[in-house]
Amino acid sequence: MARAGSAQWLLRHELRLFMFDILGARKDTQRTGVNKKAVAVWLILALLMHGFAFTVLMEAKLPTGAPTHKLLLMVSAAMAGLFTMMMSTGLNTSVTALFERRDLDLLLSSPIPSRSVFTVRLAAITATSCALYLFFLTPFAHAGMVLGQLRWLGIYPAIVGMALVSSSVSMLLTLTLVRSLGVRRTRVTAQLLGAVSGAAIFLLAQAFNSSAFGPALQRFVKRLLPLLDHGAALGADSIFWLPAKAALGMPLPALLMIGVGGAVFWLTARLTHGFFVRGVQQAAGAARAAKAPPGGLRFRFGRGLTRTILVKEWRLIWRDPQLIAQVGLQLMYLLPLFMPLLFGRAAALPAVAAALTFLCGALSASLSWIVISAEDAPDMLRGAPCSQGTIRRAKLAAVVIPPIAVALLPLCWLALRQPAAAATILLTCTLCALNSAMVVAWCSRPALRGDFKVRSKGNLVCTIAEILTGAGWATLSFILAYGLTVAGWQAPVVVGAALNMLLLIAFAAMARFLRKKPV
Repeated sequence: MARAGSAQWLLRHELRLFMFDILGARKDTQRTGVNKKAVAVWLILALLMHGFAFTVLMEAKLPTGAPTHKLLLMVSAAMAGLFTMMMSTGLNTSVTALFERRDLDLLLSSPIPSRSVFTVRLAAITATSCALYLFFLTPFAHAGMVLGQLRWLGIYPAIVGMALVSSSVSMLLTLTLVRSLGVRRTRVTAQLLGAVSGAAIFLLAQAFNSSAFGPALQRFVKRLLPLLDHGAALGADSIFWLPAKAALGMPLPALLMIGVGGAVFWLTARLTHGFFVRGVQQAAGAARAAKAPPGGLRFRFGRGLTRTILVKEWRLIWRDPQLIAQVGLQLMYLLPLFMPLLFGRAAALPAVAAALTFLCGALSASLSWIVISAEDAPDMLRGAPCSQGTIRRAKLAAVVIPPIAVALLPLCWLALRQPAAAATILLTCTLCALNSAMVVAWCSRPALRGDFKVRSKGNLVCTIAEILTGAGWATLSFILAYGLTVAGWQAPVVVGAALNMLLLIAFAAMARFLRKKPV
């Protein structure tokens, strides 16, 4: 058993916290321990993944011996995608370790050496980065071991090596941002960088398949093909293929992958723990009182109730880095969808309309949860000497206006070419944002802002109502845009739009019937 205060004891505590988080630990004071339903779900999912891996490997016809150049290229592309997602996980976990947990100042004031604290926290970030990918990929290693395809055992060293590198780079990048930008800007910047790295492969794939950038990217790839020839810079013997060769079970590349990852981890923990301590101290001292404005405090009461609520809610949203990161991620997913609009391709307009409408609804639902469900002082608002209807309408306006402002950016461009289609899409986006906000206001439960990431847990009715509402308005937007730009107002289009409207009314009535009444 590890001695109290040792690095092994602290690492066991970190891994225990991680397991409780993954397995859905109860927060009820009456019952403690992991959620047995969550454990059952993970076990069932593991069995399904092993069955899928057996099916794939039994049908796969992979050549024995050294892997072919084509196989190395495919595996390398998959490993690059995994590395970007590991970087996203590492950045988000580093932000949590520095700013959200708020226990590092206590640990650094204890007799435990700061290097041990930093090494254990970095090891916990590494475990977090690789656990999910090991869960979904190691069934192929287990199935390969049973089927005699031992090369797939290389998944273990490849994933662990990449996790060691990605977690070290993520922590160094976060600490560098703290030193350069300060704590407050680092929280937002790191969350956005995590979103960018997580969406990078998706954006690259969409750009490669798009009619706007696809031909240029394909020509660029063709120019790189000579570098893949035997003896060239990216030939089969190049170190560039080291992760792919390690994942395919080649002994020397697998050992090198573990060695490189371990060396990067050791150097990071050995040489930068002082940088880590200064970053933690800066984060701990970030919550200082703001300086008084010159001339003293000035109170402005002439704004009016609605404007005051709008400004108050938008300021709180601007100070929430998790929400800003999610909004940034949604906007990045929109970028490939806007390309057909910019180049005037009407054939893709219905799909773009549906995606834009759905994302407006999703953004509105997130904002509504922050503004309405996570209100910090609901009792004070109920006891305020003003109309409750005015407060609710002001909060709904604070929720709906930002998604509409985002949608107006591409729709203004579309209005110069197809004003009727732009007006129709704007109408569906507005109604979808308003309906999604009202669904959350009806069905959600009071919560804390810190529970934003887990807001869907424990409220299945609200989650299903949000999805049905967004999908319904996206389908209606698709039908209307299809009728305006492609097929015309034929009978199937009109009937489909009418039936979709009836479904939306039914969804709204269901959400209203199941609403949570205030106590």
